[in-house]
Amino acid sequence: MADNESGGGGSGWLGFLAGIIVVALIGFAIYAYTGNQQPQRTAQVDLNVPDVNINPPDVHLPAPPPAPTVPPQAQPAQPTSNP
Repeated sequence: MADNESGGGGSGWLGFLAGIIVVALIGFAIYAYTGNQQPQRTAQVDLNVPDVNINPPDVHLPAPPPAPTVPPQAQPAQPTSNP
């Protein structure tokens, strides 16, 4: 294989600098588009809503099914005494 001896190795740095510029432009565009450079204004809202008292509905639910039963556990064997 032939080695590149022409000394043209600066394209990596050029790409790096171009990338920094692109990222800076995107950041500035987002900053300008969202309007962060202007102070935010807040709105005053006054709602006059009548006080309405609504009774909850009567819901008749069926009884739940019985809980599953656990099988009985085995009793440990009692040692038998051999006389």
